[in-house]
Amino acid sequence: MIKTLIEAAFAQTAKYWETAEQALRPKMWPPTPLSHGIPTLAPGVFRPSSPMLEERFQLLGRWTTASHGHWLSTADMEALWSDNGTDPFIEGVKQMQAASAEGWPNDASTLFRPEQLSLFAGSEYSNERIYLLWLDFEDEPELWVYDANGESRYHDLAAYLQAYLAEDVSAASISWRA
Repeated sequence: MIKTLIEAAFAQTAKYWETAEQALRPKMWPPTPLSHGIPTLAPGVFRPSSPMLEERFQLLGRWTTASHGHWLSTADMEALWSDNGTDPFIEGVKQMQAASAEGWPNDASTLFRPEQLSLFAGSEYSNERIYLLWLDFEDEPELWVYDANGESRYHDLAAYLQAYLAEDVSAASISWRA
């Protein structure tokens, strides 16, 4: 199911960018191994892969020019722990995530412990990003999505992809705050 939704989302995104320069068009990179699980924002801490994420990471690694920023590979997620600055893309994503955490009081990374979050998607030049929120006793992590509409929450990856394909931004109008 996830494979079909991702392929449809990629096709839809590619259609939006079909007249752009080749370098800006969406691209799926080969998958990277899930040897330890899904890296969290806490260095050295992994979460076991869920069924939906297992399917996603078996299909592709990084997806540039994706639905919200660039979807990160597990290798990209691990590289966020490093401070070596050798990959300008990773350094840019890390800087934008840190700036968002400092400037956005309700950013997931300010509300939850680093071991509860993974940065699923990010951008080196905008505030678009997606966090995976790992909740106890849930099979799949929630997706917390940030973009020009504000913040949106989705029960899981399938719900997020279905909303993306339907161009449904109504989740941005549902506040989790009182």
